[in-house]
Amino acid sequence: MADESAHARLTILEQAQLLHAATLRRHSEMLDTHAEQLVALRQIQERQERLLEALGTIAGQHQERMDALQATLDAIKDMLGRGNRH
Repeated sequence: MADESAHARLTILEQAQLLHAATLRRHSEMLDTHAEQLVALRQIQERQERLLEALGTIAGQHQERMDALQATLDAIKDMLGRGNRH
C-alpha cells in the first residue's frame, strides 16, 4: 500500500506539473497575442494621426479657397453696386 500511495502522490505531482506547464504555455500565448494587439493598436493610432494631419491640411486649404471666393464675390458685388459708372 505504501507503494500505491507513493505512486498516487507522484501521479498527482506529475499532473500538477503538467497543469502548471500548460498554464505557463497558455499565459505565454496570451502575452504574445496581447503584444500583437498592442502593435496593431499603435499602427492604427499612427494612421489616425496621419489622417488628422491630412484633414487639418485639407481644412486649411478649404478655408483659403472660401476666403478667396468671398473676396471675389465681394469684388463682384462692389462692381455691380457701382453700375456702369466705372
